[in-house]
Amino acid sequence: MGELPPDSVQPAQQPTRGFRRFLATPVGRALLIALTILVVFATAAYLGSDGILLAIPVFLIVGLALPIWVGLKRPRYLALSALVVLLVVAPLTTIVITQGIYTPVPPISSCTYTNPAAICTNYPGAHPVLQNASVDPYSGNTSTNFTWVVNVLPGNLPPGNSTLWNVSLYVSSCPGATSAINPPSWCAAGYSFSQITDTLNLTNSSRVVPLTFHHVVGAIGIWDWQMGVYTLNSTTHQAYFQTLVGDPTYNGIEGPVVGDFSVTYYALIGGVYFSVFLFLGGPFFLVLVVYLVFKNRERRRQDAQRRAAGPVPPAAGAAAAAGTAVPAPTPSPTAPGPPGAAGAAATASVPEMACPNCNAVVYPNETKCWKCGADLRGASGSPAPLPSGKSN
Repeated sequence: MGELPPDSVQPAQQPTRGFRRFLATPVGRALLIALTILVVFATAAYLGSDGILLAIPVFLIVGLALPIWVGLKRPRYLALSALVVLLVVAPLTTIVITQGIYTPVPPISSCTYTNPAAICTNYPGAHPVLQNASVDPYSGNTSTNFTWVVNVLPGNLPPGNSTLWNVSLYVSSCPGATSAINPPSWCAAGYSFSQITDTLNLTNSSRVVPLTFHHVVGAIGIWDWQMGVYTLNSTTHQAYFQTLVGDPTYNGIEGPVVGDFSVTYYALIGGVYFSVFLFLGGPFFLVLVVYLVFKNRERRRQDAQRRAAGPVPPAAGAAAAAGTAVPAPTPSPTAPGPPGAAGAAATASVPEMACPNCNAVVYPNETKCWKCGADLRGASGSPAPLPSGKSN
């Protein structure tokens, strides 16, 4: 029986080969970069606070491992494509972050039995004295008179705290700041701080006392606020201070936002670029450097094999570029040699491919030369066998 026709050989592998060949084309490379941008952006922007960390392995898989698997192994291409992804992902992520900042924070209350946090100022079992505090409007301009509302429940004060001294609103550019005299350690010098206090003198009762605060921030930025109730035990004269339950890091509540979308966007994009290049670009380029180290070691090994095998005849390189077969040279008898000669001859007879453009040693299944980028698909096949039969 004769050999199978070429069209019937491994038909199941043709789609994979076609897909990889397509991704190596200019259109395929552009689509691959677009896919990387989309996947990394979606991971970093829509998976919460841990999205930027989860985007690290995603970027390595889609932006580095997949191109190498396709055959796009040139370091310059990998580095430039990663740079394009980072430059595009940062502004797209900033849009999502800015939209989230303009989303109002829901009403906040102070500590309860179910929230024994340290920010409850050593009263983890306290009932909420301050309930449903919020700011309206949530965003505005420098002349907006913002309004804060809160419900005070004197009946939830600790026993003996019959004197309700005051409830204070703190508005600051430093999250969690509740004092201008002793600011938190994380507040930078010169931060903005305002305190508005409503002094009350109510008996310990169960009725709800609504309070309202008004304040014009007057400066563009993303502000933070906090409220605190301060009382004194009439018997022990021990002070009691309870704040709203804010974020777990600074115990601050975000808002209001002063300025339009574009102002906030440009205020955030620098920090987002820094985070993207640090957390995504840093690991990517580190892994790329490790990959280059191993590629250089492999290249030196191939060069050593080429030097051991001797130079490739020019006729073979020209014939490979033209896609024609070159008759194999007739082996000549060799004289007996020492016992080690057989191993050296076997090493020298290892078949190799040579780039028709620069004569660099390449793998037989490579599609592009690692050194000059020449197309090797015309020279990737094995030399055709000599024709059999009798000649006329």
